[in-house]
Amino acid sequence: MKKMMILVGILLLIAPLALFAQGQKEEEAVTIGFIPMTMNNEYFITMVNAAEKEAAQSGTKLIVQAGDSHSSADAQLTIIENMIQRQVSAICIVPSSSSSLMVALRKAEEAGIPVINIDTMIDPDMVASSGLNPVPFIGTDNYDGAVKGGKYALETYDLAGKEVAVLTGISGQQNAADRRNGFVDGAKGIDIVAEQTANWEVEQGYSVFQNILQANPNISFVACGNDNMALGAARAVKEESKEGQIHVLGFDAISSALDAVEEGTLCGTVAQFPAEMGILGVQAALDLIDGKSIDLVTYTKTEVITKDNVAEFKDYLKQFE
Repeated sequence: MKKMMILVGILLLIAPLALFAQGQKEEEAVTIGFIPMTMNNEYFITMVNAAEKEAAQSGTKLIVQAGDSHSSADAQLTIIENMIQRQVSAICIVPSSSSSLMVALRKAEEAGIPVINIDTMIDPDMVASSGLNPVPFIGTDNYDGAVKGGKYALETYDLAGKEVAVLTGISGQQNAADRRNGFVDGAKGIDIVAEQTANWEVEQGYSVFQNILQANPNISFVACGNDNMALGAARAVKEESKEGQIHVLGFDAISSALDAVEEGTLCGTVAQFPAEMGILGVQAALDLIDGKSIDLVTYTKTEVITKDNVAEFKDYLKQFE
């Protein structure tokens, strides 16, 4: 009985120590803060799903937070500060603003937390002029992808001499400018009669293009900086009963846009590969945590998706649902 009591006493002493050690181990686990622009866009859901799969393979914890919309720059600043307070091991971010994160980046740098910039490039000149270390970027060469879209549009729809409209993303975002400029350079000689921002949003794409059509009824093509705006513009086209007369090109290749390509509502979309960005973002973060060096710029591929290859691309995306 005495031996039994001693054994119980030892176990009672060991149990709290074991729980303390387990708690310490959990606290020391590698954590990556992952901040997409918003989770109200399937493009970013695909990115996050792929990142979570990659993180799970290495036992890394992924903490995902996002603002409500594509323009939630203030919310992102708060989220970054929360990540820093939680002492995450690294941060991956798709910035809502390419230039307004300098204060947050400085706080992360001072805390020794590496930051990986995904999808939308943070202005490198502003980073340098702020005295900060360069921020590695992983994402699409938006200009190159848009050039491909412009060439496809010009060659397929013979746009020379025809009226064309362009819907752009949020002013001041580098990818918005790159997609606009790439399309214009790829479709050399086109006549752009209207160009307005619709801030990446479906409803704004719809209302903005409605207004453009009222002022420019002879438009035959509209190039949109993302699929949300393209789907909105396509709805305006349908309401004007101009399907087949006005062709709509998107950018991103989200599932609803791929369905629209199959149906003929969109003539095409330039595919980015957000899953690849999520995977490479996690890998890069882990490399930096381990003290390894990585490339400052890593471009993921682009491809124009039309009726000819949309089924194949859909099959590729299924693994990240």
